[in-house]
Amino acid sequence: MPYAVPSHLASVADARALFGMIADARREIAVIAYLAADHRLIGLDYVVGTRDSVEVAPRLVVSGALRHGARQVVMAHNHPSGDPRPSPADLAHARRLAQALHPIEVRLADQLILAGPATISLRALGLL
Repeated sequence: MPYAVPSHLASVADARALFGMIADARREIAVIAYLAADHRLIGLDYVVGTRDSVEVAPRLVVSGALRHGARQVVMAHNHPSGDPRPSPADLAHARRLAQALHPIEVRLADQLILAGPATISLRALGLL
């Protein structure tokens, strides 16, 4: 079955459909989705890391949000270890990213962690 990219990200299921291709990668990969106010996908950025981590500078996301005219951002990354639970570093990064986006009036709508078939939403867990 061909891979279909959703045009809107209004739910975790929509996001999983967009980000699912990184779930089983052997290296950590981050994907940043830039969204319009109506959740319409307007841009994507990818950052490839190592087996254990991926570094996404908040300024990269802020500049991408400005470049695309985004009102919301959804970021996802995978855990090659197979454990989808957020690490303390994941939580700290989500907080830094939300703080960096706030002054430009862009909302961090969610940060997801994918590991195999599992998807964890920091927003659903009340951590954003």
